[in-house]
Order: sequence, then C-alpha cells, then structure tokens
Amino acid sequence: MTTLVHRSVTLVSLVGRLNPAALDGLIPHEAAHGVLGGLLAARAENVGGAAGLNPQPLPPVAAALRLSVARTVTAVANAAITARVSGGDARQILAEAGDDWCGTPHGRIPWPRHWPLPWPPDGPLPIDPGFATPAVQAQAALAFQGYANGIADEQLESSFGELAEKLADAALQGAG
Repeated sequence: MTTLVHRSVTLVSLVGRLNPAALDGLIPHEAAHGVLGGLLAARAENVGGAAGLNPQPLPPVAAALRLSVARTVTAVANAAITARVSGGDARQILAEAGDDWCGTPHGRIPWPRHWPLPWPPDGPLPIDPGFATPAVQAQAALAFQGYANGIADEQLESSFGELAEKLADAALQGAG
C-alpha cells in the first residue's frame, strides 16, 4: 500500500543516501544495525554538548526532544513486536500510543502514557507545546512508517502503517 507517509519515508530515505544523519530519529535502524545503535546512544549522551562539525546545531531542548521521540518510538515498536511474537495484541499497544500522541492538546506535549516523559511531569516545559507537538507527531509518523516498510509480518506492517497515518494527520492538522 502506497500512502503519503510511505512516499515521504521513501523520499527521506533517498535524502539519507547523501546525508545519513538526516535519518537519525526518523528511520528506525537501531535494531537492524547494532553497531549503529551504539553510535546513536553515544550521540544521545552528548545532547546539549558541543555540536561537532554542525555550524548551526539544534537548540539542546529540541535535540533532546528529538532523541526522546526516537527512543520512545523504538520502545513502542519493540513492545508491539514482542506482543505479536508472544501472542499478545500489538494493535492495541500501537492504538493506545497513537491515541496518547494524538490526544487533545492540554498545554503539554502529548506523550504515550506508558513511557517516560522527556521532561519533569509537573514542571514548566522548556519548549512551546504548540510548536513542538506537530514536530513530535511528524517524527513519530515517519519512524513508524519506517517500521511498516521494513517488517515482513503483514499484521504489524498494517498496524505500524495505520499509526503512521494517524500521527501524520495529527501533525499536519496541528501545523495549521
């Protein structure tokens, strides 16, 4: 099934051929490339530090949020895959995460309730939720579509793809 999100992930993947860093946080490649997963973890530990060769680094808050989204997407996907393999309901796990991520804005950035928040639960947010929420949803949409594109299990492919579409719709609606 070719959808807008599917085509978008394909285009981003093509961009990644010239700039592999463009795929960080978007296309899940941690499980497929164990060494690369270690490199990503090492990069995550350096968030907020020196930007290396990037002359215009992301603000530390945005970079930390991007990494939190990537880690949470990986955790949600792994939970769904584990549920599917063990006879559980992967679709329910993904639907709950999608409902949480696409929930009604309430002054906070929507986040799957079964996973740790990237900020203190009662403290002030270091980034505007109206600005960050569509970006979080878009990044998660592209990453879940990456899982859909890369998995042989048809039920998981469908479930990941449905979640990607829901997140993409919410992101585009929230972007105005």
